[in-house]
Amino acid sequence: MIMRPMRPICFAAIAWMASLPALAQPVAPRDIDRLSSDSTEQVQQARSSIIGLLNNPKMPVGERLSASGQLIEPVRAMIESDDENRIVNGLMIAGCMVTPEAIGLIEQVYTSDKPGVRYAGVRALRSSMRILSQQQTASLQSAEISRQIKAAGELLRDDPDPYVAEGAARALIQTAKLSDSKLTAAADAAFVELAMGSSSRLAGIESVPEPKRAGVVRIAMLSTFELGRLLQSGPRKPGQDAVRDAAGLAGDALAYVYKRFQDAGRQIQSIDPEESKMLAQLIGSSENLVYYAQSAMSQPGEQTQLRANFDAGNDRDFNRNILGIIGSTGTLTRPPFSLKADRFIASGG
Repeated sequence: MIMRPMRPICFAAIAWMASLPALAQPVAPRDIDRLSSDSTEQVQQARSSIIGLLNNPKMPVGERLSASGQLIEPVRAMIESDDENRIVNGLMIAGCMVTPEAIGLIEQVYTSDKPGVRYAGVRALRSSMRILSQQQTASLQSAEISRQIKAAGELLRDDPDPYVAEGAARALIQTAKLSDSKLTAAADAAFVELAMGSSSRLAGIESVPEPKRAGVVRIAMLSTFELGRLLQSGPRKPGQDAVRDAAGLAGDALAYVYKRFQDAGRQIQSIDPEESKMLAQLIGSSENLVYYAQSAMSQPGEQTQLRANFDAGNDRDFNRNILGIIGSTGTLTRPPFSLKADRFIASGG
């Protein structure tokens, strides 16, 4: 496991901690002691108690920083141990701490050679972003969040395990939901990283072993669905470039479906039933994302009933309507999107 140097606590955190009474101890000493126990049951009991305390987004920042001061060394010992169970328990606690020191511990595991540890790391990041999104006063600064967005984007693109990549996508989704006006830039960056990372993952699907391809499609389904929700009813609308990136992912997803359609001789009924179910969901979430992207770009959106065509096995209408979105004169190739047609179909459709 590659260890990264710890980043110093920010000056604001030092000021908060200095203002607290010397004996203030949010975390019960007994729970801290139990974290180093050889008993799995004792560790899990302590973990549950500590997480129950830290999971409250209304916890004052000063109190949270004080708890972090109590926990950082015991949790570090857990995460830097050789016991995967202890590492995962430590990451679960670190994910709820939501402090710069805890984030530093979490990011140490992104390069672990154990997929389960990497997955626990991105899940911990997701927990941190969930709590952060509900805080009245943020306990993390933009620089810390931006670093995690970049790291999660790299895992989404490149991690060999699709479950880790999906976990990274979920962490980015949670980050894109940040509503604090001071964190708007970070939320928008997460939105873009999710769209571009998922597009990159999907573009490389042919190099993925057959058993793992369903995981790549699942990431595309998740990302198109959640980006559509954010455009429909998120805390705010991202900028036009971000919306264009999201629309590009929708087009990439539909292009993948179109290729599978062509591989089946342009006969929907010839596609394997299990794969067909996944493709139908991907079509639905992608078509909706295009619709919400059109609305966000102040363009009247049109629902083409693409999924209904697919579900009904209506080959001719499906072919016409999907090309109406990603073809050479399709919705995504015209203003305000103006994406290149050959991005989706080699010949441009």
